[in-house]
Amino acid sequence: MRAVVVVESMFGNTRQVAEAIADGLRPTVEAEVVDVGVAPETIDPEVGLLVVGGPTHAFGMSRPASRTQALQEAGTPGGSPDVGMREWLEHLAPSRRAS
Repeated sequence: MRAVVVVESMFGNTRQVAEAIADGLRPTVEAEVVDVGVAPETIDPEVGLLVVGGPTHAFGMSRPASRTQALQEAGTPGGSPDVGMREWLEHLAPSRRAS
């Protein structure tokens, strides 16, 4: 079984949690951490466990405006205010497993 941990992180804290989750899974399954900005919109049928995690902004999932502010505060290079966990989940295609 494979596990994928999709993460949105502005300051690095959520990324550390995602890495710790993947490290905890690795003794029993193949696990990888993928940044939400490059995560696929269709999950490979070989993935048996999908873990998603992101920051909370104003008591909810981040939005483009809150990500812009967080990226400015964090000085995160390459971060995108346009793609966060909210948008990725909205575009995630249903998995198609072979029977």
